[in-house]
Amino acid sequence: MDSSYQPTKIGAYHVVSVIGRSGVSTVLKATDRRVGRTVAIKVLTGAADNPDLLLLKFYRQAKDTPKLRHPNIVTVYELGYENGLPYLVMEYLEGKSLDAVIAARRPMPIAERLKIVGQICAGLSYAHQQDLVHRDIKPGNVVVGENNTAKIVDFGMARLGGNQDSDTGQVVGNLNYMSPEQLNGSVDLDLRTDVYSTGVVLFQMLTGVLPFEEATAAATLKKIEQGSPPPLGKYLKGCPEELEAIMRKALAKNREERYASAEEFGADITRMQQHYEKQMLVDYLQSAKELLARKDFANAKQQLLQLLRRDPQNAEADDLLRQIKQAQDQQQRAQQALQLEAKAEEAFRRNELADAIQFVEQGLQLDAGNPVLLRARDAILAAQARMAKYREALKRAESALQSGDLETARQSVDRAISIQPEDPQGRRLAGQIRSLIEQKRQREQEAAQRKKKLASDIEGVEKAMADARLLLLRGRVAEALQLLEAIKPQVSKTPPQWVEQVDLLKKEARARQDQQPTETLVPAPFDQGQTNWDRNADLGSDFGATSMNSPDITDAQAPRFDEREGGTPLRDGGLGLIPGGLDDASLPSERSFFEEENPPVRPARSERRTWGRSILWLGVAAVVLVSVIVWLALRPKVEPPPAPVSKPTYAAINAEPWATLREITPENGDAKSAIGLATPLRIKLPPGGYKLTLEGPNHELQQRVITVPSQGGTNCFVVFRKPDVNRLLDQ
Repeated sequence: MDSSYQPTKIGAYHVVSVIGRSGVSTVLKATDRRVGRTVAIKVLTGAADNPDLLLLKFYRQAKDTPKLRHPNIVTVYELGYENGLPYLVMEYLEGKSLDAVIAARRPMPIAERLKIVGQICAGLSYAHQQDLVHRDIKPGNVVVGENNTAKIVDFGMARLGGNQDSDTGQVVGNLNYMSPEQLNGSVDLDLRTDVYSTGVVLFQMLTGVLPFEEATAAATLKKIEQGSPPPLGKYLKGCPEELEAIMRKALAKNREERYASAEEFGADITRMQQHYEKQMLVDYLQSAKELLARKDFANAKQQLLQLLRRDPQNAEADDLLRQIKQAQDQQQRAQQALQLEAKAEEAFRRNELADAIQFVEQGLQLDAGNPVLLRARDAILAAQARMAKYREALKRAESALQSGDLETARQSVDRAISIQPEDPQGRRLAGQIRSLIEQKRQREQEAAQRKKKLASDIEGVEKAMADARLLLLRGRVAEALQLLEAIKPQVSKTPPQWVEQVDLLKKEARARQDQQPTETLVPAPFDQGQTNWDRNADLGSDFGATSMNSPDITDAQAPRFDEREGGTPLRDGGLGLIPGGLDDASLPSERSFFEEENPPVRPARSERRTWGRSILWLGVAAVVLVSVIVWLALRPKVEPPPAPVSKPTYAAINAEPWATLREITPENGDAKSAIGLATPLRIKLPPGGYKLTLEGPNHELQQRVITVPSQGGTNCFVVFRKPDVNRLLDQ
């Protein structure tokens, strides 16, 4: 038959899947839709070395097993044929074979192991009462289901009364589990052969090894017939003598020395099971207390549930279970508070202070005394106060900016940035204000330069006008006009009053020119860049050495007298200031040069020269003084650069779930700092490298190395394994 045999229907049963295959049979999972029941169907699908023996075993199982109705024996429902193949419909068992359980070597209390063997004894005792001997008890013929419930399967080798298979001449069974008399074949087999095989299963369950297994089949046969099983104490620490005696009696070579029945064997096993269960209950209780003290609530609860399954009335276990429930509720609230704390920290970093304080208040409702949440609330409230000051400073800066008071605006925005350095709104406003201040400074500098240039132009015009007046005083009108024409471009850049004064001076010069006889003047070249003193030098020294009535002065050059004023010499045409800022009234009148008073005294020529030079020096000094004062008044003010804003150094640490920062070790060799604060948290640290030690659930430790910069901060994120809280609470 093809090994891929998998029909969709056998008889009235609909096949769901293949459970397993062997060389001679296939076991299928199917449903009986007539009664809504899941069944297992065993179909003979392959050839065997002895097909007659195989069919005989199959028919025996189909014939004898259906009459067995016991919790520890699999139920057989029906025998049938499908396409010439016999099949057997049995109870579907959820679980694993006992040999798979033994091979897995998963931890199992001795009481549980004894319980499984006791159930095998109970099933065999029932079969023996029906005068049916199994003859093939082994782990592969026992299925362990939910709550370690054992069921015996495959009664194909069973015989009524324990008769030998004389019709086949075969010795059947698994060598390692056969009794000596079963191997001998010379005596009729009875129920004590099942007791022996069950004893071998018990030995293997307790130790994980077979009592008589050797390297070869011959050596194994010899040891089964003649050897003694090793003591259980070799494998079980603290094995009681009573259990050793039970094992020796079950594996006795002489069946007369064995247990007379599976029921008697099972009774002794049950007593030992109760002994171990009592000890196990004590162990469960002690283990639960220790786990509770370590706040390992999940495992503590599991231990107590195991205890209560065996002793439902245990009051101490009930009390501990209530304590665990309360502690778990408190832990759950603390965990929720930690989650809210993390959300508050995140909102705080984003400067969403309203959300941050809301998360903190929710966390304090769950865990009112949480010190981290209390500190977080204080920090958020302080941040809100700073934010209020920050916004007020920004408001003042914006108001001052609108009114044009840039200095007040700058001071206010600098105050705002010192409170909240990272806020982009304040930075944008500060940039805008500084840009306007810089523009104003540049405009003021340009205005100062223009003012300085204007002052220079006015000074040049004023000097030139003074030189022109001196030329006019000497009667050198043409040269004065030439000088005034030369400064025309410079005059055009001065205010109107200077233009008017130059025009008046020109008119006066032309009026004098009209009164003079025609003469040919060859004016000397005039350098507009010369000073008054340079120009005076060009005019000749006779200004100070020759008086106005010198013979060198012609009648046309002599001063004119206004007849209407009674012979008073004409003033200088109201032409304004002479060098040094002095007006005509400050000079001696022309009358003093020509008319004698009582008695008329004419100043000496040297005195007149000294007096004129003094007036010129005073005028120049006054102009220089005025220029210095104007320059100092218009000098641009240099604003000091803003002081750098230092940024605090810190480390932002977040570890999930629910870890605690235990220690901070500086890499520069400084002393360690014990912290003991739950994360997430933010700690101020000097710049440098640090090693952080964090403790998570179940005392799990992790270490991280961070570097704190000279300004700003750094983040450290650690993830611990999260326990399944919902699963723990539902148990």
